[in-house]
Amino acid sequence: IICPTMKSYQRRSPAKANNGSWTVSKSLYIVLAIAIGAVGLLVFDYQQANNFKTSLRKSAAASADNNNIGLVSSSGEEKDTLLLRTPEEVDGAVVSNGNTDDAEELQLPAEVETTMVEIETPPSNNDISTAADIEIEQLSRTYPIWIDEKLADDSITHPYGWCVPEDIATATKNDDSPKGLIFVKVHKCGSSTGAGVTLRIRDNLSQRLSQLDQNAPANCFAHYEHAAASELQFQKRDPSQSFMWSIVREPAQRTLSHYFYFHISKQNHTATEDNILARLKSSDLQNYQSKYLDLPSQKSKSSTDRIINGYDFLAVNERMEESLVVLAMLAQIPFTDVVVLNSKLAGAYDGGNGKRCVKLKRKWTTPKIDKYILGDYRKANKDDYQLYDAAQRSLDKTIDALGRKRVEENIEVLKRLQQQNEEQCASEATMPCPEPEDESKKQEHMRLVKESCYFSDIGCGHACTDSVLADHAEEEWARITSSQGQVQ
Repeated sequence: IICPTMKSYQRRSPAKANNGSWTVSKSLYIVLAIAIGAVGLLVFDYQQANNFKTSLRKSAAASADNNNIGLVSSSGEEKDTLLLRTPEEVDGAVVSNGNTDDAEELQLPAEVETTMVEIETPPSNNDISTAADIEIEQLSRTYPIWIDEKLADDSITHPYGWCVPEDIATATKNDDSPKGLIFVKVHKCGSSTGAGVTLRIRDNLSQRLSQLDQNAPANCFAHYEHAAASELQFQKRDPSQSFMWSIVREPAQRTLSHYFYFHISKQNHTATEDNILARLKSSDLQNYQSKYLDLPSQKSKSSTDRIINGYDFLAVNERMEESLVVLAMLAQIPFTDVVVLNSKLAGAYDGGNGKRCVKLKRKWTTPKIDKYILGDYRKANKDDYQLYDAAQRSLDKTIDALGRKRVEENIEVLKRLQQQNEEQCASEATMPCPEPEDESKKQEHMRLVKESCYFSDIGCGHACTDSVLADHAEEEWARITSSQGQVQ
């Protein structure tokens, strides 16, 4: 606009253009051009800034959604409303998800205020968030279906290479190459469920294989006791003759359950805000799961990488039904083998079999405890949180590979089997606790417990479960053996 006007002025008034008036006019035009340009740049920059802030908000919202954190607006102020609750808790109630080890709800005593904590949203840093997501994506993986395809093509032998007899497996300390069905049982991570499932797989698969293959071992060996993976040299296991799995849990939930179980319920200590905070800060419980599951080697500096790639499957405690379905599909076993009765619920008992029966107490927190967990606790336990996130992502990847719709359908099947088992076998099972008060009846009670459970309170009522779900198990096994190596 400015340049043509200047030229037009010069053509119309050549005399003025050569005197001082033109110099003044030229200067004014130049100033005007600069002013208009500056305004334009400011408008453009403002629009770009708005677009960038909108992008950051969307990114933050997506990241918050992935971490179960809701972004809310209050009086035009953007805040994060954070509530420490497990996914299965709805309106203060615990929804059963197949977890039999520790389904206590995170509940406060009546006199303690709500655990809802509101904190200001920290400045968004999209690069850091993206970098963390990329790292989890790189650390996670899709778990493969575990079946020996070469053996599956051989009608004489069975394709379950990990089903080996105890004298060959002997997965004990100092073993050069542990074998068999291995469950690394981490304290307060759904370990009673995992142990019960492992023993059901061992017994039922042993029985089925012996009917198909006379050379199959009478009993598949299984490890299912509390012991760190490195203590039993599981990093040296033979991958072709073993199937190793475990369960991970949201780190803060695991630590709280660990404290309330061992110190409050069993040792009858008093739970106070200061005591709970002190336990959360305790160095011996920091990154507990990563240390317990780690498979030390020189191949990777990351414990998460070693664990994710060193195990055949990692279940997620808060997603137990999904995890059990995926485990059954990967191991090529009927869903009936992963059905167990609840053994440890808040308000229930633990002990028996010669040990003192204790009532399990509910865990609780306060706003101060929650705030610590969301801040310094997460920083101190970054390895456990990285492992937990990578396990969640690996579970999602595996579900997508198996077919999400198929997995969802199988979850409904598992729920029906669990309900049928609870309705018909819960009253038939004899749990170690509570023990009868009459001393003359205790010996008979202990005999019934040994018949009902694999050991302690693990897999109680398994004989009833096998009987009630026998028809479904037979149908599933026939389908699996008719298409070995195929996804269920």
